[in-house]
Amino acid sequence: MRVFLKKLHKWLSIPVGIIITIVCLTGAILVFQDEILEISNPSHYFIEYETSNPPILLEELIPLVNAQLDTNAVASVQISDDPARTYRMTLEKGFRQTAFVNQYTGRVTGYYKFQESPFYTIMRLHRWLLDGTRTWGKYTVGISTLLFVFILISGFIVWMPRRMNKSRFKIQLRKGRKRLFYDLHNVLGAYACLVLLICALTGMMWSFDWYRNTVFRLFGAKVKQEQGQERGQRGDKDKGEQKEVNYASWQTVFGELKTSNPDYEYIRIQDGSATVHQKSSVTSRAADQYAFDKRSGEITKATLFKDQEGTVKVWAWVYSLHVGNYWGVWSKIFTCFFSLAGASLPITGYYIFFVKRKERQKVKDRKTK
Repeated sequence: MRVFLKKLHKWLSIPVGIIITIVCLTGAILVFQDEILEISNPSHYFIEYETSNPPILLEELIPLVNAQLDTNAVASVQISDDPARTYRMTLEKGFRQTAFVNQYTGRVTGYYKFQESPFYTIMRLHRWLLDGTRTWGKYTVGISTLLFVFILISGFIVWMPRRMNKSRFKIQLRKGRKRLFYDLHNVLGAYACLVLLICALTGMMWSFDWYRNTVFRLFGAKVKQEQGQERGQRGDKDKGEQKEVNYASWQTVFGELKTSNPDYEYIRIQDGSATVHQKSSVTSRAADQYAFDKRSGEITKATLFKDQEGTVKVWAWVYSLHVGNYWGVWSKIFTCFFSLAGASLPITGYYIFFVKRKERQKVKDRKTK
């Protein structure tokens, strides 16, 4: 059985190794995307906070921001519990465009346009191998990730020691290059196996409809047919429509949600709806949802995260597990480190393969002489 799994591990790895390295390396970078952006552009995210200067009310603040946006306008606002953080305002036009606003002065401190960011290129490489059609690249990454699951499982079984031997758990640094690469591949692969399996199994949710629907059903979530198509149709219908927004109702909603959710990490408000993410939430995507009257700001419906649809809860867990955002900075560090380890495994594996092939060729040459 071990001989079969060893051959399976090798011959599955050879054709997809380079793709696995690309996906793992780009994934490791994306884990700390938010932190890198904050460090590289601190003025976008943080301001000098003075307690004597209260934030401008939303009905006054958002028109001030709209006046600075030329042809664009604010679609939603995210307010952090940290008074030293800027308000993040998503814009109506453009894909994932954000304006950062000093809520005490009304000045826009910076913009973030995702499609013009290096992280957009990294994400396209991670998910679609830069394929603009999002077809062959998407399925190539998906199939490689599926094979990676079998590669990890077979590799771990082959590595498992029959007897407890300390050398199987250590990377030998002083026994030559060949032994070093062997240990980097086997020992590091064994340690990284669990985290990489989690990333691979959750990552396939973005690649295959059949896999995603299977996971939903496995966790008892109802699968909605043509959900994505309906969402796209609604988006096309609303696109370009100009409408009057009562921002005073946003301020009313924010005040009420802030009072009723003292443990909030951030509150996001858009026309007619709001979400609240608690500091104690189990995942980074777990948020309570509220609907409110656009004229009065009266909250008409509240749906806590635990009461939301099964697909919403599954997606929240899938996303958090995939990006390592489920145990604070520690899970991010683990995910980033082991993703880098995953990127190195095909490289060390190729080295071992070619070294053994070269040694076998030398032995064959001696026999023919």
